[in-house]
Amino acid sequence: MPSADHPVPGLLCLLWVSFLITDGVTTGGQQTSAPGGATGRNVLLIIVDDLRTSLGCYGDNIVKSPNIDQLASKSVRFTNAFAQQAVCAPSRVSFLTGRRPQTTRLFDFNSYWRKHAGNYSTLPQYFKEHGYVTMSVGKVFHPGISSNRSDDYPYSWSVRPYHPSSEKYENEKTCKGKDGQLHANLICPVDVSEVPEGTLPDIQSTEEAIRLLKTVRQQNSSFFLAVGYHKPHIPFRFPKEFLKLYPIENISLAPDPYIPKNLPSVAYNPWADIRKREDVQALNISFPYGPIPPHFQRLIRQSYYASVSYLDGQVGQLLSTVENLGLANDTIIVFASDHGWSLGEHGEWAKYSNFDVATRVPLMFYVPGLTATNQTEQNIFTYIDPFNIEATSKPPGKVLEDPVELVSLYSTIAELAGLPLLPDCPVPSFHVDLCTEGRSLLPYFITSGKKTTETVAYSSYPRPSDTPQHNSDLPNLEDIRIMGYSMRTRDYRLTLWVGYNPVTFEANITDIHAQELYLVKTDPNQDNNLFNESLHDDFAQMLFGHILKRSPFT
Repeated sequence: MPSADHPVPGLLCLLWVSFLITDGVTTGGQQTSAPGGATGRNVLLIIVDDLRTSLGCYGDNIVKSPNIDQLASKSVRFTNAFAQQAVCAPSRVSFLTGRRPQTTRLFDFNSYWRKHAGNYSTLPQYFKEHGYVTMSVGKVFHPGISSNRSDDYPYSWSVRPYHPSSEKYENEKTCKGKDGQLHANLICPVDVSEVPEGTLPDIQSTEEAIRLLKTVRQQNSSFFLAVGYHKPHIPFRFPKEFLKLYPIENISLAPDPYIPKNLPSVAYNPWADIRKREDVQALNISFPYGPIPPHFQRLIRQSYYASVSYLDGQVGQLLSTVENLGLANDTIIVFASDHGWSLGEHGEWAKYSNFDVATRVPLMFYVPGLTATNQTEQNIFTYIDPFNIEATSKPPGKVLEDPVELVSLYSTIAELAGLPLLPDCPVPSFHVDLCTEGRSLLPYFITSGKKTTETVAYSSYPRPSDTPQHNSDLPNLEDIRIMGYSMRTRDYRLTLWVGYNPVTFEANITDIHAQELYLVKTDPNQDNNLFNESLHDDFAQMLFGHILKRSPFT
């Protein structure tokens, strides 16, 4: 395997140096303490599952998300935030430990980082060790082996994490079909009164989060509360009244519903998970490239949007409780998704890729006295009924366009709360319990305009083969043979697919399977792969050199 001392030549050398630098990773730069002596501020971390930037505050003219938009209007909002891997468990472990997937060594769902890679401290653990009551509601860590079947309790949490009792029905036959029978469908609008227990997981999570907020308010405890919502993760199981917000005749197809001709086959996501749903199976779609019929595409998009509005209502109830309990002026609120989701772009459905549509996420920070300095002490957050939205628009808050990474959440939240600054991780950092591979985003809060240096966001995705297989979306570690390393700047997305050894956790940078280059300003959907034999090597070297010279990791 090449090293920094024995690099491969030309373009590959430049790309290899980039990944070597960031894969372990030093963040560099001078850190500053949190403004205003913020020690003791509470933290409410809202994590959403599979939410792309389909929100009004991100310029989506279809989706109705008034409560999240209200939060954005009083926050610093990043328009180009990216997950480090577009699948639940690896992404969540990455941003909750402040380490990249290459360090946690989690690319699937089947290992626990404390045993598999290193006994790394987590974001909530850091707050717990500094006297906070730390609480988890819903899906924060991914449940199962990847969090030791305990959501990393008791390391990360003061009390045992809460999971909604109705969670177990999510993939059961609870969707009433046209035949009057119950099915395990992808499209699943429901009458809540008729489902098991008469409720849904996100409704229960909101109720529990509100109960916990009232408890810590009465006890006057400093708290770190993480609330993980399930929707819009599949199946699209949501209260059926939200369909009224999105008449099917108003739903269009993706702007690029066909597989791009220059797309390397290794980059394609064959959306095997939704093929398992009964309503999708009934369509008899050929694997891997058979398209979903246009009408069903519209149903999927309609249901995704309805799920987002349902989610928005839950977030609104949570935020209004923060206001009503008098917590809005001393609670940092962070809203993020673990990754995005394709809604027919490139002929793909689900996540499982390196494209923006799968890796780009909403990310916003509300910090009392810093991001909402013009607000009065009252009525910072009020519940807004998604079915009765006032026509008046809200100011956008502070909007930042530089590419940033979810792995920065740990250091940023800790610094905003006034906790001791986290040390930068050495390379490698497997032996270090407490450090961060994510650069704190605090400088964006206290300065205006774009940063003077080029910033880069890094993502990766594993594949078992060059061609789509039934396990291409979610290969187990032992099946991984190729890794796609991707880097995103303001102007470009570049991806290199190379051989990977799942036993040694090493990439073979000389074993190139495919390469991709997209100019995102002129090709925002990343449909036209410019990296082919006609691309002159000198130009490619110049491009990578430009990126590396301005990278915050060098």
